[in-house]
Amino acid sequence: MREGWIDSARGLAIILVVLFHAVINLDLVGLAGPWSRLAYTLDTFRMPLFFFLSGLLAPSLLARPLRVVLRTRCLNLIYLYVLWCLLLGIFRALLPHPPPETFASIAQVLIEPNVYLWFLYTLCLFTLAGWLTRRLPAWLVIGTALICSAVFAAGLVSTGDVPWDKTFRYWFFFVLASRAAPAVRSAVPRMRPVHVVGAGLAYVLVLGFFLYVADDRIIFVRPMLGLLAVAAGCGLGVMIARVPAFDFVRHLGTRTLPIYVVHAFPITAAAALLTGRDIDWPPGAGLVAMPLLTITAILLALGLDRLITGRIRGIFDFPIARWTAKRPTGGGQRPYSVT
Repeated sequence: MREGWIDSARGLAIILVVLFHAVINLDLVGLAGPWSRLAYTLDTFRMPLFFFLSGLLAPSLLARPLRVVLRTRCLNLIYLYVLWCLLLGIFRALLPHPPPETFASIAQVLIEPNVYLWFLYTLCLFTLAGWLTRRLPAWLVIGTALICSAVFAAGLVSTGDVPWDKTFRYWFFFVLASRAAPAVRSAVPRMRPVHVVGAGLAYVLVLGFFLYVADDRIIFVRPMLGLLAVAAGCGLGVMIARVPAFDFVRHLGTRTLPIYVVHAFPITAAAALLTGRDIDWPPGAGLVAMPLLTITAILLALGLDRLITGRIRGIFDFPIARWTAKRPTGGGQRPYSVT
């Protein structure tokens, strides 16, 4: 059964992911404006929240045999990851000023995760790691993940590859949620506005302190910020789910997969088409360009999803349904997507 607050929080997280990629690309053509600082500041918010929400949905799957985990989750994730890496590579190769990594081979994207699609790859790895460590004490697994995330977030250890570094940086949030899911799913719906405001203010104040006074690269600071972000993000999910006017955010949370895999196409196209053009942008153009591109990317993804889902298999799911089919869970509810 779907939980409205989880969908709403996922909707918020996917909006921030699209916004971040829009800012990165518009920054290349000098059109990100003041959004640039905000998007990079929220680096400790969107992905901890996204991975935490994914971890909340993992326990029932991790309790099943490995063959079921591989068939129903990992096969789907890797198929979609490789498919959309290839589609994105071909698309970007056809654009003006294609990046040098456009023609990445399948072997390369499996070794060096794609900068836009790495979440799918990482989620598969986290799922496998969760299954392999499911019988170990919770304190041991959570503690190990926390230390790993802390040293990578502080820059004390690096693989030299940004997606891999992010994988280790956010492992803690998936592990914590998967181990504490029953308690979290029981407690979060009882959050009140005062709790949400408190968590949000704590996040903003601590983030501001470590950005402008201290150093957010001090070990354990970023995991702490991520936990505050998760508390605020989950609380916002609860509040959003209670307001019918924000039902569109909840809807986005049910369609995170198509938005995630499609949004890079219009965003990178916009940057490529504007690169090299000597345009005298009017004052305030960046304020409008970023939200406009973000909304456009989301709407295009939703439109493609509406056009394809239920009609053509193999675009947003594995092409052979019976290979990844799950047993009916009852209730007639639409299941959560892979993201």
